[in-house]
Amino acid sequence: MGHVRLGLLPRSKAWNEVVGLIAAGADVSQIANATINAAEKAFSFVLGDKGYTEAVWLMAQLAIAAKQADFSAHLESVGLSLPAGASLPDVAAAISAALDRKADTYGQNSDLGEIAQRALISAVTEHLAPKLPSLFSPDANDVKAALASLGKTREFGELSRTFFAKLTDISLGYFLSKTLDTHLGEGMRFATLNQKAQFDLALTTHCREASLIVEQFSSDWLSKNRFEQGGVISRKATDNFASYALTKMKDELKAGARSDAR
Repeated sequence: MGHVRLGLLPRSKAWNEVVGLIAAGADVSQIANATINAAEKAFSFVLGDKGYTEAVWLMAQLAIAAKQADFSAHLESVGLSLPAGASLPDVAAAISAALDRKADTYGQNSDLGEIAQRALISAVTEHLAPKLPSLFSPDANDVKAALASLGKTREFGELSRTFFAKLTDISLGYFLSKTLDTHLGEGMRFATLNQKAQFDLALTTHCREASLIVEQFSSDWLSKNRFEQGGVISRKATDNFASYALTKMKDELKAGARSDAR
């Protein structure tokens, strides 16, 4: 199976601006915005990436399944096979396996697809964990009830927000990682590993704050399309959602950088 790698960004004028901002100690929002501009082709490519659209499709199917007469059967029909007595790690493993199988069918995986897979697994795990009992090991009914909660439009909006926050954070980190490491050390932007960790945390927080823009949009999208399509949602509708939600994220990150610059 082929693998499409994003590789390093070219030493273009736009990327030189990113490096200059890092060296000058610019605000994380300005660096994030400059990185998006420098990686514009990569962020545009993600809109048509099959791994990305499949991850969004599967996320939507979790919400659709919750309202079906046979919850487990619907998940099975979209390639998400959960064992009897499934635990939260089983859910994460099933999502990973489902997306890997899909990648095998179209014969090509990509870095962006893998980033989307990581973001979805992390978002689902983070969203479901607080809904499970903390004093005792959750049983299959606990996990099923937690999954079923995703059928609520508000819950889906929150899950979607977490997914897009993580997707953006991981993507930006992908491009910035090697460059940031070259600015680590005495007399550099990050004098210590702790300062570098603080920047990474600030970037995560920035993406999380920007992702608020997709939360209500995602809730409204699920409600409208589930009603109009009789309880199911087509791939075309999901692909359109995937495209528009990511565009909203990009625009919000850019707007945040302009606001911070004032």
